[in-house]
Amino acid sequence: MRILDLTKRFSANRRIYAPHGSPEDTAMRRELGRLASERSVLPLPGDEDALRTPFVVIWAHPIPGTNLVLTYEVALPTVVVHDVRPAWRAA
Repeated sequence: MRILDLTKRFSANRRIYAPHGSPEDTAMRRELGRLASERSVLPLPGDEDALRTPFVVIWAHPIPGTNLVLTYEVALPTVVVHDVRPAWRAA
């Protein structure tokens, strides 16, 4: 089992974009479970790098069935979940 480190930003935005008991909350919890599972290879399929520096890569993971993405970084055995927010793409 991996350790999920949920940041303050994630916790604050979770209340806005995936309130407890909502369909978004259910979908988000399922994806957090995938991030925590050692059976999942990170980054997860379909993830894109949201920020890349020489020291860290932050991944954006779309949450199926919603318009939300989770952003996270891998620092095994910990996965730092930075944010949950609406997905956007520049056209």
